[in-house]
Amino acid sequence: MGVLKKIGLTCLLLAWVLPAAASLEKDFVAAREAYAKGRMERFTAIANKFPKDHLLAPYLRYWQLKSNNPSIEAMQAFIQQHPDTPLADRMRQELLHKLGETGDWRSVLQQTGLLVKGNAETQCLGLRARLALGEPSAEKEGADFYRAARDLPSACDPLFAQLFARSALTEEDRYTRMRHALEANNLRLARELDSQLPEDQRMQADALNRAQKAPEALVRADSNRRAQREAALYALAQVAKKDPAAAAQLWEAEQEAYPEGERSYGWGVIAMAAARQHEPRAMEWYGRAGERLSEEQRAWKIRAALRAGRWLDVLYGINGLPEASQAEPTWRYWKARALKALNATATANALFARLSSEFHYYGLLAAEELPARLEARPTDHNLTPDELAEAEARTGLKRALLLRKLDLNIDAVAEWDWALRGLSDPQLLAAAELARREKWYDRAILTAEKTRDIHNFDLRYMTPYRDLAEAYAKRNDLDPAWVYGLMRQESRFMDYARSGVGAIGLMQIMPATARWIAGQLGLNKHKAPSEVKEPETNIKYGTYYLKRIYASLSESAVLASAGYNAGPGRARKWQAEKPLEGAIYVDNIPILETRDYVRKVMANAVFYSQRFGNPNNSLKARLGTIPPRSNAPIVDEAAPQPE
Repeated sequence: MGVLKKIGLTCLLLAWVLPAAASLEKDFVAAREAYAKGRMERFTAIANKFPKDHLLAPYLRYWQLKSNNPSIEAMQAFIQQHPDTPLADRMRQELLHKLGETGDWRSVLQQTGLLVKGNAETQCLGLRARLALGEPSAEKEGADFYRAARDLPSACDPLFAQLFARSALTEEDRYTRMRHALEANNLRLARELDSQLPEDQRMQADALNRAQKAPEALVRADSNRRAQREAALYALAQVAKKDPAAAAQLWEAEQEAYPEGERSYGWGVIAMAAARQHEPRAMEWYGRAGERLSEEQRAWKIRAALRAGRWLDVLYGINGLPEASQAEPTWRYWKARALKALNATATANALFARLSSEFHYYGLLAAEELPARLEARPTDHNLTPDELAEAEARTGLKRALLLRKLDLNIDAVAEWDWALRGLSDPQLLAAAELARREKWYDRAILTAEKTRDIHNFDLRYMTPYRDLAEAYAKRNDLDPAWVYGLMRQESRFMDYARSGVGAIGLMQIMPATARWIAGQLGLNKHKAPSEVKEPETNIKYGTYYLKRIYASLSESAVLASAGYNAGPGRARKWQAEKPLEGAIYVDNIPILETRDYVRKVMANAVFYSQRFGNPNNSLKARLGTIPPRSNAPIVDEAAPQPE
């Protein structure tokens, strides 16, 4: 009877607690909606009654403070009371702005040091504080920050005014920033910088419009104004993007009207455009540019040398990169390959050995270059019940899961990521397992990838929807490991994933592509997006489309992966006139997103193949040799292509 009484009491307690919790969650959502709509009376009424010890109570307190122009003391108190939530960091950003207004630079510097996630405004405030307090390195860091091409908030203007007043920034820096802005196609920023010049030094009012509409004429027009010549160099870049050979011919005729440094820069612009389009004369034009290249121009010189098989140029090019860039896996791998090709085998193997311990695309490739093949994957860490229980009890993770339950996904992700700070490898893996059990697959994967020494590859390379994925892979005669590698990269297995351009679901199908596939399969072409998003339909459509691309692109997984992301027409356009090593093809893909995508899909496929019982599969074999460009039809003339 005692046991029955306990069970009865437990049931009664649950019957009371669960509805109460649901009621509070409804109150929270109502309060958030009222705050968003500016209905502060209703918001305050709900917030005042909400339990102060509830997981979500910090959000209500944060919104209350935000709406009442809080004092510095109130902001500091909130930060101290709620250190276990990213709201503390958001409030610290607000506090920094207020401290900056008062000129309390010592406090600004202190708070900047405590900030976990800053932005351009807080970075500028921190630099202003360091300048005010006499830190010697602040001038150089501020000047470097200014020269970047990105838009910066008006809060940075006082910093830059100080740097110009101290001669830490000069007019040459303004022109440098203008050039970087034009390289990034940031015409708004370029015009703003031009407006800051003396009137007799500015470019013509319509110069940038002419650079886009009639670029050749602008290049031919002589000018003694530096800004006008920067517009002309931008115009030269527009010609080169369409036809590098025409740009080279134009520059050959007009370059004498420009100073020597600008002549070299013009050849660098043409050479990089040629390298991106796989024009064989790219290396010739790089030779005319000399060594005064931007980092991006230098990177494309290395890629052009790779495509041409010029290993000495590859090595020299990598050695000429900034140290931070040389440390990237891409250039460490290709430096080792260049050394190996130049018979410096021992040095190459030392580089390969260090890189092979890293679990990514280049780590896998490096392992295959070593005389003795290394095991690519260590034993998985098996979680204990205590480790899982600790994760389930962690306040930040619980708050993140509750926010996700309420469809507040941005806040949920922020809470989750905040809660991971400082966790050990086993704690990270326990959190990843918790996310997996909640079917929050993208967080599970990203959390498992954060481990440093202890790993669990079943969590990194999980297999949701396995029955569906394997069935449709088999139906289309596709490698399930490759299908999983692609699906993982497309959506991290979040079936509600939707891209900025409208791609839907696990395999990110565009609506127009879905209609075409449905027609090919004899199905209803007018399925609602919610139906296309449904896992089985999405996998069915995605694997069908992948198979069609694969079949029309020489049954190359590399070409098909590139085609799935950027369009099969582009994947074929990037092929050479002769056979090309797969890894060299991948690193010469001109679209950064697609280049990174193909690397990750192909590496994913190796890890999934290992998980599916094939420990000795080769990434180099998967990449293969890319055949010469073909003129055969691609997929179907009516098939929609990605933009």
